[in-house]
Amino acid sequence: MRKHLFFLTSLLILGVIGWQFRFAKEHHIYIIATNDIHAVIESMPKLATIVKEYEERGEVIVVDSGDRVSGNAYVDDASEPGTPIIKLMNDIGYDVATLGNHEFDKGSEALDAMIACAEFPIVCGNVESHNGATTLPPYAIIKRCGVEFGFVGIVDTDNNGKPLGGNASYTNYTFSPDIETAYSLCEEVSSQCDMVILLSHMGLDRDIILAEQNVACDWIAGGHSHDLVNEQYNNTHISQNKNKLRYATIADITVKNREILDVKYEQVTIADIASDSAMSERIEKIKASDPELNSIVGHATTAATKDGVANLTIEALAHYPYDDNFVPEISFYHYGGIRLEEIKEGDIKRVEILNNDPFMSTIYIGTMTPKQMREFILAKYNSGTPERPDKESHYPYFRSDMPYTIVVGEDGDATDIIFDVEEREYRVVMCNYIPENYIDSTIVAQQLHPTGISVREALLHHLGTLENGVFTPDNKCYQTEKTR
Repeated sequence: MRKHLFFLTSLLILGVIGWQFRFAKEHHIYIIATNDIHAVIESMPKLATIVKEYEERGEVIVVDSGDRVSGNAYVDDASEPGTPIIKLMNDIGYDVATLGNHEFDKGSEALDAMIACAEFPIVCGNVESHNGATTLPPYAIIKRCGVEFGFVGIVDTDNNGKPLGGNASYTNYTFSPDIETAYSLCEEVSSQCDMVILLSHMGLDRDIILAEQNVACDWIAGGHSHDLVNEQYNNTHISQNKNKLRYATIADITVKNREILDVKYEQVTIADIASDSAMSERIEKIKASDPELNSIVGHATTAATKDGVANLTIEALAHYPYDDNFVPEISFYHYGGIRLEEIKEGDIKRVEILNNDPFMSTIYIGTMTPKQMREFILAKYNSGTPERPDKESHYPYFRSDMPYTIVVGEDGDATDIIFDVEEREYRVVMCNYIPENYIDSTIVAQQLHPTGISVREALLHHLGTLENGVFTPDNKCYQTEKTR
């Protein structure tokens, strides 16, 4: 009798379990991915609205693929650089993020402070810390609705084995190759979870190379190259949302009985979203906390394009009163260091000038020959290949108040630089990024020297020398290309 009852009870339990599995409710998990925010805190209230709306529909995981800083003095020039954006991310409810190259801009001490401030894990699998700098885990596994998601973090190493940026930024860090490390870590994590997401700060070209290798990764949530993409490559989905929080990618993951049934990817335009009022109030408090940043330092008679901002920066370097009555004859600046896309017509705030150079670049002066100038311009132009150039090659990257022509061969590489100048030594001025990364170290040691003067200081000084601070933009590019 007891065996009979046990048998009937077992059948009943199995029937109930079968009924539960058959009629189990589907759940939705939403992963919201951002990248290259560059401290644009003004868009955070809209992102906060998106997160809250999706939290009403199901479970939410918020992730970021690096470069949260460098682009807004309200964040970058805070008493603890970078931490204001991290605090806002804490408020929004980020769950995991990786490093971008610009997280290193102010050195290990500033990066350590940002990591300590974060209430979410920051993962990066190809960086090794030294001399007490914070060690990061290579990945994090997050569980929702019985499903485990593995998030691997990778930063680019396409600058001679380091992330893009000034070499001094990477003191206390060494790096393993980005693509190879990403491949092996995704393989490792795939055995521990149901879905692998690579938070990549390698750039789209390198993300595609990785995807073509049949990597054990379901989704590459990318960054670094500021592309807009939301497509399938091989067996891996790749997304990227330009920069400055203009877009976000949302993965809608349907789950039932702890299994993933379907994944759909949508890219949303953040400008179309209403702002969260509470987050907007936090932003205004941050912006009002330092009145000096909002002071007026000049007036633009018309709008300046990015080329116009570059020319203003070059002009500021050329006219600064250097010691020993040094007066430059030729000035150089790198176009990637111009971070303002425009200066609008009207009053110019101090914060805008600081935003043009969030890297605290300094100035080098000295002498160079046209031959030496040709060498560093050619080397940068030809870096990478025409098919897969680095993100700052194969266009006039080094801007100057000396017009020159880049002669381009049939293969797309530059073959010569034509200057309309005599072959002699010239007094030159440039930002530190150029000699520290692109000019032969022997030439730097013998012919150039750092002044310790910041580019920001030169810009503010130059605006102060203009009559009533009135600035009339010159929006022309003086560097041209021609095909031989």
